[in-house]
Amino acid sequence: MLKDFPKLHSPFVRKEIDGRYIVTPEIDPDYSWVFESGVRASDKIDGTNICIRIKNGNISEIFNRTNEKNIFNIHKTNWEAACFEGIAQAIKRGWCANWEDGDHYGELIGELFNGNPHQITGNIFIPFEVLSERCHWHTWVQNKYPKDFYSISEWFKTLPSIFNQKFKFPEVLAEGLVFYHPDGRMAKLRRDMFPWHEGRGHKK
Repeated sequence: MLKDFPKLHSPFVRKEIDGRYIVTPEIDPDYSWVFESGVRASDKIDGTNICIRIKNGNISEIFNRTNEKNIFNIHKTNWEAACFEGIAQAIKRGWCANWEDGDHYGELIGELFNGNPHQITGNIFIPFEVLSERCHWHTWVQNKYPKDFYSISEWFKTLPSIFNQKFKFPEVLAEGLVFYHPDGRMAKLRRDMFPWHEGRGHKK
């Protein structure tokens, strides 16, 4: 049975202040591992989370969170069209090669999603393992810069999308970062969580 992709939390404690749900300098003790050596800080892609289920070496179902999209019973909507285009682009780039049977998660981005902040033409699916392995900041792993709240806050103000840089899409600011511990734990930090951010709101 499909499980919804686990909700990721911020390593900094978030509080509602003046009607805004923002991060504070306090580190959540359950997420102090984010600042340890060996943890990867990868681009947080601004799209919609999907799961691709592989059976007998073939795609059998596609899910948007817990909303199943059966590929053998397409309703011919824009969502399905964007989904198939995105997966085709991922296959073309070799991102889905050697997938074993099971569920594989990633982010679908493009013209149909969230105003297309990555400014790409069409739609593309990016498996999370690609983001973790190929779109992470080596400086974070190597502890080359301070990892305190104020230093990270300043960094986020101009943080570029390393995904866009890596794959030669237009230069844009990153939505944030996803942190990957070697043991599988994950956390996230978005630009719109910081007190200085102005824009589309501060979702949980």
